[in-house]
Amino acid sequence: MSGKDKRVREIRNKLNELEKELKGTNATFFEDLRGYLITSSLFYEELDVTEQTYNVCVDLIEAQENGQTAQEYFGKDSRKLADSMIKNFKHASYREVIELILLPVGIYWAITFISNFATKGALKINILEYLLIALLSVGMIVIVFEAVHKSIYLSENNLLRKSKVIQFIIGTIFFSCIIGTFVAISVFTPPIWIVKFLYPSDVILMLTIIAIFLGWIIIGKKRELYSITPFIILMAAVGIAQRIPAVLTIVGANNIKFLAVGAAIIGFLVNIVWGRIFIKKMARK
Repeated sequence: MSGKDKRVREIRNKLNELEKELKGTNATFFEDLRGYLITSSLFYEELDVTEQTYNVCVDLIEAQENGQTAQEYFGKDSRKLADSMIKNFKHASYREVIELILLPVGIYWAITFISNFATKGALKINILEYLLIALLSVGMIVIVFEAVHKSIYLSENNLLRKSKVIQFIIGTIFFSCIIGTFVAISVFTPPIWIVKFLYPSDVILMLTIIAIFLGWIIIGKKRELYSITPFIILMAAVGIAQRIPAVLTIVGANNIKFLAVGAAIIGFLVNIVWGRIFIKKMARK
């Protein structure tokens, strides 16, 4: 972890503690403001965004101690305040932007690679498929950030803000479309640029990628990604198992596909449950 990342985490932890001191409308005011600023920061320097958000919270707590509300201190138009702050944010460096883009792309590439490895036969990598997945991954992140950003200051009477049911339906439809698009890319991408790996090079490559990926998650303490590790391990295990003759004899060549489906389902369910537990813990903090 870089010095800048440590500084961001340090300020964010202080901010989380300070935010607990806000009461009533002040808490609501800052919650909306913070969410609006954070979701604007996809291509802004995270340290600058975090520092300025922290400073606003400090000022608001001081105003609260003096008997003032957020509206009295900052003005009634909190979105105008937020937009003025965003204009002064420092832009992230090209390196930071590239790292931000590579994170979701790398995760989806890893999932696709492991899924390909778990299928029967030689490992085949469709370069065009991976390029399309990269475009979809980046597009999905941008859309999610923009949608959350725009939804924060919707009017109180807006159905999207008022109804949790509508939010759930729209979110379900959106992510179903994303999953459907990923599946369509996997199934219908023409085999134009194919790279094939034969045994044992495919197993060596798989073990190397898993070691790097899991090492990055564990050593880097990427707690938000812990939930995906069972899926990765199970699917990789299926891929390795089907390449070992003794295992094929025991399980049966025709039953490997059921083993792969079972591993995928179990890994997916663990990911959902573990992910929800992590999100609840973060919310309580």
